[in-house]
Amino acid sequence: MRSRQWMARLVAITAVGASASWVAVPGVSAAAGHSPATSDAIGHAAQSAAPLVADSGPPRAGKRGLAAPAMTASMLSANAEKQAAAAEIMQVMTAKASPGSQCASLSCQTGLPAAKDLLATQQAQILDYFCGPATVSEMLAQMHVSVSQHTAARELGTTPGGTDWSNASGYPVPEALNANQKLNDYVAVALPWSPTTAQIRTYETDLVTDLNHKGGVPLAGNAYEVAAGPHLAGNPVDQTIFHWFDIRGYQDSGAVTDYEDSVHGASSIGWATQVPAYSSMASSTIVNILGARGYMW
Repeated sequence: MRSRQWMARLVAITAVGASASWVAVPGVSAAAGHSPATSDAIGHAAQSAAPLVADSGPPRAGKRGLAAPAMTASMLSANAEKQAAAAEIMQVMTAKASPGSQCASLSCQTGLPAAKDLLATQQAQILDYFCGPATVSEMLAQMHVSVSQHTAARELGTTPGGTDWSNASGYPVPEALNANQKLNDYVAVALPWSPTTAQIRTYETDLVTDLNHKGGVPLAGNAYEVAAGPHLAGNPVDQTIFHWFDIRGYQDSGAVTDYEDSVHGASSIGWATQVPAYSSMASSTIVNILGARGYMW
């Protein structure tokens, strides 16, 4: 997470169920699964050079007017393919779960659980700028892979300036996640300073489908908190903070996000004692906190 006083950083694929593919749903085309072509394209997208978006920024009074980080054409294409597959799967699940039903909630419509959390894997970040490595380590632990923060930091190219959203090497967080597990092919979703209702709904769908994919996979959030704006639980509201964090669950069919925060217990951060290890927050607020950065799914 980087603030003007401190530097410390923290850290979603769309599929349903715990099958060997995204989900074995009759009627869903092969494109909705993890075909080699899809995986290769996503891997290329994560590893292709992208405009630098550092885990820091100049002092600003707010995020007003900031666009979403520029995305490479390959990453936009990879994300679009996954979003289309997610929509197709949700349509099939809805038809199978409640044909002709008038129920309003996503859990009722699709047969998915209204709430779900992955393993509680929170770990205090070792250094004040290690929120990215800590987040990746936490996420991989939820997928039953053990990678230390120092190893993650090397793979991410983390420096005292933090873990970049993107740079000349590509997109460090999805690249590191994809290199260490086979459950999910991670891509990036960039958000503007003021996300739209449609972008919030897309995040909620990505959240719910990820958490039900192959037993559940987490998302990585890249917070950009500005003074007097919304902050993650316990973060000083008078500071501008850049922070990676692990999104590990949801409630109310995705309207509420559950996450863990590596600042908790971090001895190098002066206000770590006021940050809970695990918190819940309205997904609309989370998406606004992610504005001008985004999330990996």
